[in-house]
Amino acid sequence: MEKMFTGITIPRMVKIRQHFPRVTIADIAKATREELSKEGMIGRIKNDDRVAIAVGSRGIANMPRIVREIVIAVKERGTHPFIIPTMGSHGGATAKGQAEVLAELGITEESTGAPIVSSMEVVQIGVSKNGLPVYR
Repeated sequence: MEKMFTGITIPRMVKIRQHFPRVTIADIAKATREELSKEGMIGRIKNDDRVAIAVGSRGIANMPRIVREIVIAVKERGTHPFIIPTMGSHGGATAKGQAEVLAELGITEESTGAPIVSSMEVVQIGVSKNGLPVYR
């Protein structure tokens, strides 16, 4: 081991503490609605649209409440929302596994008011300018 570090200066190490601000949101529903109305996002949704709500597996506090509020907001526009899992290899990279991950996080049809549509099936709809396939 000593041979490996011959001629290498190891920098001095110090112990530090880092404090992050703890931002709390008193009214999650209101904050969610405010975010949806920024830049006219919610206004672009039209009556009878099918709206996919992408939900990932990262640790977001109050995610079931946030997702439920998004579902309510888009339903108020006369739409048909559904939830799609958006994660890579979580849940074993399978449709069933990803739906199970969402359920473990509290994201279910019952908790959100929107069906969970989890699928790994794709349809090629074209080719990009540089020859890469484009899927939906």
